[in-house]
Amino acid sequence: MLNKTQLCGAIIALIASNSVWAADQTLTLNDGREVILHDNFTWQYKHQTNTPQTKQTLNVTTETPVIATSAAAIPIISASKGVTVELGAKKAIQQLSDSGVDILLSAAHYKNGTLVIPTMMTNQNSKSVVNVTMKVRLSDMQGQTIAAEDVTLWRAINRMPETYFRPKTQQQGKPISFKVPKSESYLIHAEVTNIDLR
Repeated sequence: MLNKTQLCGAIIALIASNSVWAADQTLTLNDGREVILHDNFTWQYKHQTNTPQTKQTLNVTTETPVIATSAAAIPIISASKGVTVELGAKKAIQQLSDSGVDILLSAAHYKNGTLVIPTMMTNQNSKSVVNVTMKVRLSDMQGQTIAAEDVTLWRAINRMPETYFRPKTQQQGKPISFKVPKSESYLIHAEVTNIDLR
């Protein structure tokens, strides 16, 4: 049987733990951003500043309820990372997505002093695509840039709808090619810079 001191301690602990659940909680995501979970089942991002001693909360005009799911979310990639390109490999190099357009960089091959990377695109959008451009940088395995280029994978002719990249279709894009010395492997940094829809 509990004495009065132990009973009071248990009640205080219970009240304290209950108030913790009613207060806002801060959660750090895998990418380092912080989220504030409110007791009314809403959330918002916590404002990050360059100086660690001054932290303030970013006011968000619309708050979205947090819905717990068992499936893991797809991470958001904010900067392009180098992906290894191996000559002779059969698997695709990388897939990029932007504005409902998926771009697949297929397995590379080397021909006549040129590294060639075929591309394939899928338009998942409900609109036609008239222009797809990318910024591509090729590096050696030590990270030294050996070539860089802005590549137009798809360009339709203005006011000629038959040249548009139609919704829910696939098209072969212009291959990405670099005149570089032959190597067993390279690093490629690719990012979509522009997609025009009609």
